[in-house]
Amino acid sequence: MRRNRKIALGLAVGVGILGWYLLIGPGSQVVVPSTVGATQNEVTAALSPLGLTSVVASKEFSEDIGEGRVIQSIPEAGGRIDQGGSVKLVISKGPERYVLPTIVGLTPEAAIKVLAKYPLTIQPLSEEFSAKVPKGYVINSNPLAGEKVKRNSIVIIRVSKGIEQVALTSYIGKSSDQALNELQAAGFSVISTYSFSETQLAGEVLSQNPAGGATADKGSKISLVISKGSQFAFIPNLYSIEEAKAVQSLKDLDLKVVVKKIGKKSVKKVTNISPKVGSKIKRGSTVTITVG
Repeated sequence: MRRNRKIALGLAVGVGILGWYLLIGPGSQVVVPSTVGATQNEVTAALSPLGLTSVVASKEFSEDIGEGRVIQSIPEAGGRIDQGGSVKLVISKGPERYVLPTIVGLTPEAAIKVLAKYPLTIQPLSEEFSAKVPKGYVINSNPLAGEKVKRNSIVIIRVSKGIEQVALTSYIGKSSDQALNELQAAGFSVISTYSFSETQLAGEVLSQNPAGGATADKGSKISLVISKGSQFAFIPNLYSIEEAKAVQSLKDLDLKVVVKKIGKKSVKKVTNISPKVGSKIKRGSTVTITVG
């Protein structure tokens, strides 16, 4: 009888300990599984069989965990939580990126105010020449507007110094080829006109506008007047020269030609020239040759 009482007492104690373990002690808690990198649906599927729920505690940016996935759980994986408890989740908002706004055409002060709304590092202004943006206004930014950048990224504001001014060399008396090549290499557009000159050889520059020593906007137009040489020519000795060659020689001197033909020879050569050989004649005048 006494022995049976001891057994009953032992069973009662055992049941009590088991009840404590399951209801109050460690046996009443559940080990939290790993949820890092999982979606909220995947977390629900993992916690529900354990009698647990989840709640979003916060959302944070992450360079490593994709948007909408778990960065961290509270308790963390391996920790314990009471049955029926709720696991807190920190959810990723994806990488922290900011789209740079457009600041083209603003003053530097206005551009800085716009960029100051973002967590960016603004560098000292960078000044550059620009043919499109007036002096003192923003050309663009580096990185460019529309690009996505990280927090604290360096942004450089490029401000216009206006159109670059270039000092002009005087090309008067120099070769027009030299003038054209150098002016175009310096970024200018060249307009050439031609005029006779009794003092400068054909192909030399007679005048330019703007003049040498002045400054001009890079990319602007420079006008050159180029010598065609003297407006006068001297009649060459074309006697005994075949008709076609004689005519071409005179045309090369900017002279008009009238041909008088005599005789019946198949190959006709110059027998007379008017005005006479060596005469000074204005270009564009008419020369008469007789061939026979």
